[in-house]
Amino acid sequence: MSIKYTSKDDVISGVPIGGIGCGTLQVFPDGTRGVFTGQNNWEKPLGQLHWFRTGTAGDYRASNPFAIFIKQGEKSVSKFLQTSSLDKCPTVENIELEGDFPIARLHFRDPQINLHISLLAFSPFIKKDAKNSSLPCAIYIFKVKNPTEEEATVSILASAVNAVGSWNVGRYNKVRRKKGLIGISFYKKHPHPWDASAYGDVSLATKSGEHVTYQGEWSYVRNNFRGNIEDRHFDVWRYFEEDGTLSNENFQKKAQGEGDEWMAAIAVKFKLKPHEEKEIPFYYTWFMPNHYLGHMYQNWFNDSWDVAVYADKKKDVLLDKTKEWQRVIEEAPLCDWLKDGLINYLSIIPSTSWWTKNDEFVMYENPVKWPLMDSLDVRYYGTMALAIFFPRLERNTMLLFKKYQKKDGRIPHDLGKSQIGCPSDGTTAGHPWKDLSTKYALMAYRDFLWSGNSIFLGKIYRSVKKAMEWEFSQDKDENGLPDNEGKDQTYDLWDFYGTNSYSSGIFLASLLACMKMAKLMGDDGFYKRCKRYFEKGMDSFERELWSGSYYIAGKSKKESYAACTAGQLNGQWYAHLLNLGYILPREHVRKAVETILGLNGKVSKFGIVNSVYPGGKIDNSSYHAENIWAGETYAVCALAIYEGFIDEALDIARRTWENFVYNRRNVWSQPDVIFAHDGSLGDGELYVRNMSLWGIPFALARHDKSIKEFLLRLEPKLQSSL
Repeated sequence: MSIKYTSKDDVISGVPIGGIGCGTLQVFPDGTRGVFTGQNNWEKPLGQLHWFRTGTAGDYRASNPFAIFIKQGEKSVSKFLQTSSLDKCPTVENIELEGDFPIARLHFRDPQINLHISLLAFSPFIKKDAKNSSLPCAIYIFKVKNPTEEEATVSILASAVNAVGSWNVGRYNKVRRKKGLIGISFYKKHPHPWDASAYGDVSLATKSGEHVTYQGEWSYVRNNFRGNIEDRHFDVWRYFEEDGTLSNENFQKKAQGEGDEWMAAIAVKFKLKPHEEKEIPFYYTWFMPNHYLGHMYQNWFNDSWDVAVYADKKKDVLLDKTKEWQRVIEEAPLCDWLKDGLINYLSIIPSTSWWTKNDEFVMYENPVKWPLMDSLDVRYYGTMALAIFFPRLERNTMLLFKKYQKKDGRIPHDLGKSQIGCPSDGTTAGHPWKDLSTKYALMAYRDFLWSGNSIFLGKIYRSVKKAMEWEFSQDKDENGLPDNEGKDQTYDLWDFYGTNSYSSGIFLASLLACMKMAKLMGDDGFYKRCKRYFEKGMDSFERELWSGSYYIAGKSKKESYAACTAGQLNGQWYAHLLNLGYILPREHVRKAVETILGLNGKVSKFGIVNSVYPGGKIDNSSYHAENIWAGETYAVCALAIYEGFIDEALDIARRTWENFVYNRRNVWSQPDVIFAHDGSLGDGELYVRNMSLWGIPFALARHDKSIKEFLLRLEPKLQSSL
């Protein structure tokens, strides 16, 4: 288990650490940290991947090194604890990373270093403890062991660039000693009025002690208009490499021009006896409250130093609690790759989420490419884990969709672009989507079923009923199924007309969920209305779409669309997930699944292709048709497992996951689309749909009592789905 890379691997993403709704940063196997989004900058991360330019966007990852000084006898050695050099400073030779979100373990290797040096970097992520899972902090715990017979003098340096605000002028650093910690806080004067990230502060801190020294500021700019890493200046190195200490200077000088790009550093010096081991903690914290929506953490802390003090007091408990749910998954009777996937896909929750000061919770569809807030068609796939780990936050989001429901009853595609309260009809124009109101109904029932929260059901039931009445109005030909009118569902580059197996199957599943809710609410009239639609719709679905071996993509008055699509029985997957029974004849469902595995699952090594014709030709009618969605592949595999195709489904899901891990080396920032021909990746990042992998253990639990016990150990309220 664990995702393992070395500094020699060219990875695309690192292990995200940070808090739910308040931004994250990624820890890379080369020892650097980047892709920082704690400054209300989800759409423009600092230190983005390999991109070392465009002001602090590039400088951030290049300019935050840890370093070590070691002296034994008359011999001393100083190295950056990363393999990317800055200002020609020496670096360690190799680093090994083990990633298990939200924990990154780094082991530093160098032939000139006799000591054992490791780093545990984490942020707390604790099931059903949203407060402690939403701390704006990264906690770094260095462990240094002396395996030799000679005493060693050691110093560990932590540094950071002042990246507060979108422009450097007006930034300044301040050394602070307070509540048992010492370190540096980063500020900015005269921020742009529209620059929300500027109104706040960041801190780098460690435990106070007589052997802690600091350098309050220096400029890392060597040349104006710097364009590459060689133009950075690590001035503090001349002090540190001498004896492991810094100058203890801090002038609190404000940056006056673009050549003043401030860094700062703190160093902790200590002795290690032979065979002795010590731990040294550092805290990187942020507090950016002035976005107009604010952050939930404002209700608990006053500034970034407050966060650091809290993290220092609680770090051991927070780490133990974080490991608890990891241990439950690690001990589960599942394949190692699946355990890795379940653990690491959870990183999407803090990486994409925004938890406002007023307790509104949303997740970006993906932050940089499509920054739509909680695209409902996507969250339908990807929020199972959210409903298990933070059920109240999940219900909060659903009630936001209720709040912004259209007057005619239909549910919006999202809650706004980089904002809440400006809902849209989605990425297409013209016809409203036919898979949103139905998915809303299914998620509403799921969130009730998995929590037993009858108050939530009471709040959302009328909204669900209104949404379904709108869906009924889309049955223009009166066959009991909604009529598609083009690009009006989650496959938003793909036209469907008339009866479409994807949208109609989800509609049938939503009717079963609504019948359950109507019964609970004592609404006999709506129950009977849904039942009539279900019976009529199921009959039409069978008559119009069954080919003899699968359900065709669609049928309108003008033509039939004979392709075999991956999503044709997506509604059956959700019906199984919620224990609703079959939406179509069982023998046809099983035959269709067998066909999908043998057709769509065979034409590519990297997952289930979205659309394939009976002869095996990939449907190239659209970008979505001809490629693979990881989230849809995982959903199909879960359905196949429910239907008894366990080995075949697990093999396909494994290959999809391992393509991300080994071929593309992109575990923690996956896009939606995989190109079928070579497994390369499409646009986007941090795609919420991919968390549908969490549906696979639910399917396995129907066949294996020990897996059912694992899920109940994780969350006892899941009993009704198993």
